[in-house]
Amino acid sequence: MSHDVSELVDLPDPAVQPLVHPLDLPEAARLFRASWWAGALASPAAGLGVATIVGFASRSWVVALIAGTAVAGSGMLASRFQAEQAWAFVPRRRQDRDRAVPLRWQLGAGLALAAVLSAAALLAAMRLAQADVPSAVAEVTFGMAAAAGGLTAADLLSRRRRAGQVPVPTALLGVAAIAACIVAVNRILFGAAAALPTAAVLWGAVAMLAAGAGAGVARLRAARSAPGAR
Repeated sequence: MSHDVSELVDLPDPAVQPLVHPLDLPEAARLFRASWWAGALASPAAGLGVATIVGFASRSWVVALIAGTAVAGSGMLASRFQAEQAWAFVPRRRQDRDRAVPLRWQLGAGLALAAVLSAAALLAAMRLAQADVPSAVAEVTFGMAAAAGGLTAADLLSRRRRAGQVPVPTALLGVAAIAACIVAVNRILFGAAAALPTAAVLWGAVAMLAAGAGAGVARLRAARSAPGAR
């Protein structure tokens, strides 16, 4: 026999606060906090960064693959499981799903992810700078990385401008981290001089921009086909 959630925890008066978030309830706040941080710190991007670092240290792509998959997979499962438990304390009709998490959480997660990805990018650049790696490979990779960084920065800024989804400090921090990482990778690969727009660099950038455009179109179509979308 099922029980109403309101019988298990004391919810705020609907007349005063109609929508409720797990952070409003001591019983659910701990679960939601753990869920959010698990998803933020063990995201697929973080898994990729960990895989790169582990692969550089172990010189084994198998170990790197296992490490990256374990981080991303465990984080996703833990985040989903704890989020379901946290939201179970709030009746569906009163769930405040649109509330943003505290700014310090977003800044902390952004800093941690930026540190992991920056370390991975620098290690990858150091490997690509070795003599046994053809220069064209390094140039294509740099072009792809620069384009990916530009797309990520543009997405951060557009989300901030469009709906305020990303706080100003987080957006600026992300853009600054991306720019600094691209400059550092460029210096490792090509020395003090900036990379010339060679055919390989341009092809790498074009390929990444095309992939980004395809992902954007797919996301737009999914949003338009979602229930309630006009």
